[in-house]
Amino acid sequence: MNTFYKISLVFLLALSCSRYYLSENSRHIHDTYWNSGPHIYDYLLADTPYQTPIFQFQSDSAGPAILIIGGTHGNEPAGFEAAHRLVAMFDSAGLHCGRVYIIPEANKVAVLHKKRRIPVPDDMDHERGNLNRCYPGDSTGLPMEQEAFEITQLVRDHNIDILLDLHESPVFHLDYKEDSGQYHGLGQTLIYTPNEAATWLGMVVLDQINSTIPAGKKQFSLAEQPILNSAAWLVGERFNIPGFTVETCKKLPLEERIGYQLRVVTLILKEKGMIE
Repeated sequence: MNTFYKISLVFLLALSCSRYYLSENSRHIHDTYWNSGPHIYDYLLADTPYQTPIFQFQSDSAGPAILIIGGTHGNEPAGFEAAHRLVAMFDSAGLHCGRVYIIPEANKVAVLHKKRRIPVPDDMDHERGNLNRCYPGDSTGLPMEQEAFEITQLVRDHNIDILLDLHESPVFHLDYKEDSGQYHGLGQTLIYTPNEAATWLGMVVLDQINSTIPAGKKQFSLAEQPILNSAAWLVGERFNIPGFTVETCKKLPLEERIGYQLRVVTLILKEKGMIE
């Protein structure tokens, strides 16, 4: 084990008292599916302290391939809570066509300790511990750079058609106003690289989800240009496929936020004919 992984184990022990506990629902799902089972396709960062499973659900019929990522930031629980529930949902209901890959706890160490990122050596940019600033990754870099590289390989090697990265923001997009007078909050937004397929799919999802939400700041908006080196940026810029950073607002109750995350995912799968 290299020096940085040893440092990381010390970090895990030091922060053990601050562990984020999953909801009862997701704990049950975690205990049921994480250690074994037919749906574990592979592991990211296998045989390291950061090892985390990739789940695969596949229909007998051809169709789109969708990658869903939760737990990119460990202090944004609605995303990884929703991803856990999707594992259980696809196990029980299956797909009409295509394939779904789910990484529920992408930055597992950050999820365990309710942190945005993991620590890096003092002389390095701290964002190198932030998975959503590390794409397309580096096979010889720090752990989150290595993981970003492995996810990039997954997108390429498995011909992923759509990527959804589930996130949260502390403010509603209509509540946050910069000095310029422009609103730039992230809560309740779908952030995407504006290629034709992403623009069309985003508009369809937006119309459908907002038809079920009363007028006001809980409604979703489309926002262009994911942040540089994020997962949604990667797939839009490098692979020209729809990639969305799905942002709910932390001012809402957790179960409501989880519900919105699940609603976005299921609307996209319905639009693609993958579920009823």
